[in-house]
Amino acid sequence: MRSWPIPSLLFTLEATTWIRSCKRQHLNDTIEDWINGLAGHVALLDKAMKFSAQDIVYVIPLLLLALWFWPTSERALNQRVATASFIASLTSLLAAAVLGHIFYEARPFVSDGSARLLINHSPDNGFPSEHAILAFSVAGSVVWWRPLLGGIGLVLAALLGVARIYVGVHWPLDILVSAAVGLMAGALLAWLVPQLREPQRWFSRFLPSFFLASP
Repeated sequence: MRSWPIPSLLFTLEATTWIRSCKRQHLNDTIEDWINGLAGHVALLDKAMKFSAQDIVYVIPLLLLALWFWPTSERALNQRVATASFIASLTSLLAAAVLGHIFYEARPFVSDGSARLLINHSPDNGFPSEHAILAFSVAGSVVWWRPLLGGIGLVLAALLGVARIYVGVHWPLDILVSAAVGLMAGALLAWLVPQLREPQRWFSRFLPSFFLASP
């Protein structure tokens, strides 16, 4: 009776996995080379990308504060959306910390001699991107309840992600995984908004109305 060629099968599986990994890494390198290769040629574009890579993330707390305090008839709902988005951001950052302990990816300016670094950055673990995961988690939560505002947030998050590649501090796969985790956290926490109605009603009895609206 013919025996099953287990060693050959295992070798084939390992070889297939290795080839797929190489293809994925090659694509990762190719996209990074193309985006980062644009750096250093147009000063105005470099300045815009450096701003996007470093400062767009600071729009997030402003977005949540605007949701919280903006005078509108739906202010109570906006505050619940802001709360859920804040929790989503904390959840995604926790996930980023866990992923960062499990996986290590040297940043492009460390492992790729041709990478152009446009901003000062420590040579620490580049996976995942905390900037991207934070931006996508907040936008990914807001978009379920406030599509226009959330859509703007998603565009800014995408710009931030591309900019982080452009300035040489992240690989495309770092940003892709961060976006996926952030969007997942945002979507999962968006369901929390209706559940926050009663806690909001209770707290509004003790806090001034200019700070917390009653549902």
